[in-house]
Amino acid sequence: MVAQSALADSAEQQDLRDTVRRLLRDKAPLAALREGADTGAGFDRKLWDQLAELGLTALAVPEEYEGLGQTALETAVVFEEMGRGLYFGPYLASVGLAVPALLASGDESACADLLPGIGTGETIGTVAVIESDGSWSTEATDTEAVADGDGWLLTGTKDIVLDGADADLLLVTARHDNQVSLFAVQADATGLDRTRLESLDLSRSLARVSFADTPARLVGDRGGAPALVAGVLDQVLVALAAEQAGGAAACLELSVEYAKTRKQFGQPIGSFQAVAHNCVDMLHGVEFSRACARYAAAARAEDAPDARESARVAAAYCGEAFRAIAVQTVHVHGGTGFTWEHDAHLYYRRAWSARHLFGGLDDHYRAIADLALRDA
Repeated sequence: MVAQSALADSAEQQDLRDTVRRLLRDKAPLAALREGADTGAGFDRKLWDQLAELGLTALAVPEEYEGLGQTALETAVVFEEMGRGLYFGPYLASVGLAVPALLASGDESACADLLPGIGTGETIGTVAVIESDGSWSTEATDTEAVADGDGWLLTGTKDIVLDGADADLLLVTARHDNQVSLFAVQADATGLDRTRLESLDLSRSLARVSFADTPARLVGDRGGAPALVAGVLDQVLVALAAEQAGGAAACLELSVEYAKTRKQFGQPIGSFQAVAHNCVDMLHGVEFSRACARYAAAARAEDAPDARESARVAAAYCGEAFRAIAVQTVHVHGGTGFTWEHDAHLYYRRAWSARHLFGGLDDHYRAIADLALRDA
């Protein structure tokens, strides 16, 4: 169990939340997201630099690597606000994936070389695991690594890489000598080919990344990728759960505001029992999502014995709650909620796609059952 005090924002965390919310509201409105999706302009580099200036890209980087050394609680606050605002940028990939992967590798040299750049925002990182089987696992890794002097050459394809088209640094799992290791690939490496993919979620950038004798650097121990990827998955699920809780909260706010202002038969539709009950159900989902995500972040921050279980529970609950609340948001808005012009449409897409970003509901349930049997 985690400390009760960790389940509510401290004064500093509330200030952080307010700062991120104001910045995204002012600098990243959903209208800008639509424009970027329509034009293919990608994420806003100027806003990314502002996030870095505020220290947000350095939150999870330890102080010995020129970061701020904050815990999963602080990063969860930021992820929740980014989920609320549907931030379109590589924060989840760089801070939620690349930083934990480098730290989990235990490779002090790689951390010293690569983490400071991620912390300043000059380097955008990501982790490339998923291949043709679509799973966030190293078991079906076909990408091959071949030793080449002091370095390595990678050949293969990663089918779905979060922010893979924009990343400056790719941490790639590859097989060699009947084992799977982690390798670092720079964006300007020869033989690297990146194709931006069309996605259901317009606020998330995905890419297919191919390697053809691409120079790479071994990160961590040989054969260490399976354990490393499992550990990173536990951490990024906590970040994603916070994102989903924030998205669900935004959906509730949209629905309540509409229910108060939209009138039928001379009165607000929120006065009708069916709509009111719908909003109450959404409120329950939002509050439980926040509680699950917060507990999982606190368990991670305190390295609690149930940290892995709470990450999977949060992933399962927050993903399903966000999906259900996004659907209810469309229903509350009636016909207008189904149109492309309404913001409910954007949250609906994020909710459905996020549920499968790092494994589906069955994967989370299976992991919870395995962990329960392990501890029995």
